[in-house]
Amino acid sequence: MNVNPLASNLVNLLTPEPVTTRPVELGDDLTQGSGTGMEFANVFAEAFNTAAEANAADRATTVELLTGETDDLVRVMIDIQKAELSLNLAIQIRNRVVDAYNEIMRMQV
Repeated sequence: MNVNPLASNLVNLLTPEPVTTRPVELGDDLTQGSGTGMEFANVFAEAFNTAAEANAADRATTVELLTGETDDLVRVMIDIQKAELSLNLAIQIRNRVVDAYNEIMRMQV
């Protein structure tokens, strides 16, 4: 039985792409992307796509175990943990976005 190290897989799962930003200047068109790195929507979508892919892998390995195609319980448990971690990451990102939105709405203009 070949067991891959879990730590290296988790680091790849939880390490986001670097987001580069520049200061907002007077006259900037805020409706268009600045083109200086990944846009927030892409980062947000990528986190949820990662969670969906991990969930699909978890379901596939669970079905393989239940149908008797594999007896590798370790791989199934690792896939379950990956799916749980990526879902928790996506939920935390969503919570931060909602908190930021609420903070902006409380600002006085």
